[in-house]
Amino acid sequence: MRKWLLLAVALAVLLAGWRPAPKEPEGLGLVRVLGVDGAGPVALTAVCGGDDQGNQSRGRHTGGNFAKALEGLPWAGEEELSLTSVSYIIVGRDVALKEILLAVLRNEELGASATVWLAEEGAAALLDGCRDPASGLDLLARRGIEAPTVVKALAALERGEVLTLPLLTGDGPVLIDWEEWRGSA
Repeated sequence: MRKWLLLAVALAVLLAGWRPAPKEPEGLGLVRVLGVDGAGPVALTAVCGGDDQGNQSRGRHTGGNFAKALEGLPWAGEEELSLTSVSYIIVGRDVALKEILLAVLRNEELGASATVWLAEEGAAALLDGCRDPASGLDLLARRGIEAPTVVKALAALERGEVLTLPLLTGDGPVLIDWEEWRGSA
């Protein structure tokens, strides 16, 4: 009887600590990185995956403005794309940044805690050159590179302050410098 009791307790302890690894729902890609190029029309590039996902789905959609481009993005890939997990927003130099940040804050799916990065040659070009941009950006963050969140970036622009964004290039992505964002856009 004691052996059965010990076996039952050991099994209960083993099962209590076991949890299946989280997976994305079947047929749904969780976007981790969102690239934004242009002031009008606006081109969006979405990349799924990262350390916690094997899926590297991608999608692209262009619209007259950010909101219109965002409307069609979930169906622009090989599978439906979900924007609820966006951690990084990479912008090109040609975007209306203040408008983009405000639209991100107003969107129910996108989060205010996503960090904002600047692509030297444009967001689409940068994301096309990276196999796994989310993991590369995670690595930069672990190395202490701090990009402003959407909220902090918008607050700085609203106060008329100079916003400093990390400037990224190609394969990795790789931090090459910091650049000040100026202007009323």
